[in-house]
Order: sequence, then C-alpha cells, then structure tokens
Amino acid sequence: MKETILIDTSEVIKLLNLSLDSLKKYMTHGLIKACTTIWSKDLFDKEDILIRKKIVESCKKNGMGFDEIVKYIKAYEMNKNIPFDFNNFKEAKTLLIIEDDESVGEFLIKYLRRAFFVNELIIFHATDGKSGIKIAREVPQDLIILDMVLDVGMDGMTVYKKLIKDPRTNPSKFIFISGNFDFQSKKGIFFKKPIDMNKFVAKIEELIELKKIQRKKAFC
Repeated sequence: MKETILIDTSEVIKLLNLSLDSLKKYMTHGLIKACTTIWSKDLFDKEDILIRKKIVESCKKNGMGFDEIVKYIKAYEMNKNIPFDFNNFKEAKTLLIIEDDESVGEFLIKYLRRAFFVNELIIFHATDGKSGIKIAREVPQDLIILDMVLDVGMDGMTVYKKLIKDPRTNPSKFIFISGNFDFQSKKGIFFKKPIDMNKFVAKIEELIELKKIQRKKAFC
C-alpha cells in the first residue's frame, strides 16, 4: 500500500514558493486542499501538492488564466489518474458524459481518450443526473453527452431542462443519445444507440471546434 507523506503549511509554502497570503488565496479558490486537520492544523498530501504545482506551472507557462487553471485542477480532483502531459499543456476543451450504464460510459471514455489527446479534451463522467448537474456547475463544460433515458433519479429530459435554465451551464452544447427515442433540440444533436463512433467523433470535433491537427486514430 502506498504511503502518504503529510506536510504542514510551512512545507507547502516552501514547495510552491508562495507567501502565506498567496497560499490562503489558492486554498480559498480550491486550487490547494488540505487532506486532513489535526489539532486545528492543516496537513497536506505531499504528492498531491506536487501534482497541483505541476498543473499550475504548466498552465501559467502556456499563458492560461485563472479559470483555465481551475478547470485543470477540477479535472485532476475528479480523476487523479488522468495522464496529463505536463510538457505539452494547452487550452483544453471539456466534455461531460452523463450515462447511467457504466459499461457504455466506460466505452465512450476509452474511445474518446484514444481519439483525442488528454490536454486537448478533458473528459468527465457522471452515472446519474444529479451528479452530472453538479459537475457541470463546478466545471464549465464545452460539450455534454446526455443519455436521455436515465434509470436512477431524474430522467434525461429533466436534467436537460435544469442545465439550460442555469446560466452556469446554459452555454454548453449537447449530444443526446438514446436507444429508445429520438430527441431534437437547437442546443445539440441526437445519436441513436448503437452509436456510429466515426460520425460521433467528427461531430464532437465540429461542435467544440477541435482542430484536426496530429489527431490520434481512435480504435476499439
């Protein structure tokens, strides 16, 4: 089992080369988080801090603003196994898959990660509508892939109505998927299951204006 090395605030300041005020600002905005508190003293996971440091430095090196840094940090927090290429950071698009069938969700994630570079497209996944709405509100999504038939909690239509009514999520574009019925909206396009993945990838590129430069070939 991997050992967690805990460090205190003073060590974090040294590692990140920050002032105490700057560290407080980073913590206020969620860029840095303590993993535990003992006797009112914040303690941090050293490895986690070093990864966050790399993300922030790589974003700044590529001229990204605060909002872009937050986007990458949120992506890391939701999936700490994301294989970021710290030597090739650029502004990425965000995509959220709301799909309750975990096998379908995993297939889409794996396929799209093979089709796009990780620093080109950051993928999030929610297995129910409530979680999907929460992610979309926390991290602005360029594109949301929404299964219209969700078995747990609210259905796809309810999720869609909540998302387009919320100013934080209204700007997102949509791809609707279902094996049971067709759904049309000016906010997106519909794909019937089973999905033609070549057309699916092409539509993603079109909707969020990903450049077809050095595109990796998708495969199953």
